[in-house]
Amino acid sequence: MSRNSDPTGALLLGMGAGIYMFYKGFRTFREYKVLEDTPRMPIRSVPMGFVHVSGKAQGVQLLASPLTKTPCCFYRVEIDQWKTHDRSSRWDHICTDADGYRFYVQDDTGRVLVDAHAAEYDLTPTAERVVSSANAAPAQNGSGATDSELLEYVTYAQGHHMADAMSHWLDNKLDRAREGGSLDPDKQQKLENFQAMLHAIPDIQKTGQVPLALVAKAMAMRGPAANPEKEARRQLMLSQIEQAQSTQTSVALPTGMFHQQASGRFRLREYVVVPDREYFVSGTCVENPSPQDSHDRNLIVKGKTEPTFLISGQAGQQATGKVGRSSFKLIFGGAALTLVCLALLLLHLKMF
Repeated sequence: MSRNSDPTGALLLGMGAGIYMFYKGFRTFREYKVLEDTPRMPIRSVPMGFVHVSGKAQGVQLLASPLTKTPCCFYRVEIDQWKTHDRSSRWDHICTDADGYRFYVQDDTGRVLVDAHAAEYDLTPTAERVVSSANAAPAQNGSGATDSELLEYVTYAQGHHMADAMSHWLDNKLDRAREGGSLDPDKQQKLENFQAMLHAIPDIQKTGQVPLALVAKAMAMRGPAANPEKEARRQLMLSQIEQAQSTQTSVALPTGMFHQQASGRFRLREYVVVPDREYFVSGTCVENPSPQDSHDRNLIVKGKTEPTFLISGQAGQQATGKVGRSSFKLIFGGAALTLVCLALLLLHLKMF
């Protein structure tokens, strides 16, 4: 048998994938048990900790979704790219973009604020589009985004996804350092400044404007320059920034810097949370740090000790059942894949 036709590598990869599916299935099954064992309750009665609530979404602020331009409280877009691997081609997931504002879920007894950024979703897709840089055309019937706009959006989403990943890593690093008390104050300040820049990247991408306060923080992170001439220029620039900050001026980046179209063929699926529609929310209730009134004291987020956080457009039992079915598929599918690959590997190695 030739080296190129040796299946050992593929079978080991298959076993690894099966073990990962099996492990993920048990994690999903744990989530299913948490959802199943926690009763749904009226919003007025929610305690601190993990809760189940349902009600209609009410958005204080709305934004337009990328594909359909639907006014929504929150959107999520899954992006796949058509890629060729050796002799086969398939859709590969490249990133998921999510954005929006905090919104309320309201029932007959009250309302509670939801921060949906870290949630899992069980929503019906509002739209699916396939676009290609080789043949960018206007949207059908003139509705929704054009192909060119969506190709620009893919570039934005990839940058947003990378900034979110870096910000999440930095958040965890800062949290661990604060808990251990091992972080130097100066270093902590620099990391927090860098964190602020990461959080600002999506707005910079959308507007092409860099807030002057952010520029000042970036320059402060670098510290004094060793070269006297460079340090003089740095001090002059800082002085100009301080003078301009009173007028709330921003720095304009070159036109088109963040409006480049992605190259390739992409498939985009959009999910939205829209006002006045019923949603089922399972997450951790904490104290709202910025309440608007005495009835706005609670906020549902992804918990640190209980990470289950699900927003579903399905009824409670349907949403829970879907999680349960998914867990069983992963457990049995992962076990079957692992055993089959192991048996084929042993046969190939003539070990039985």
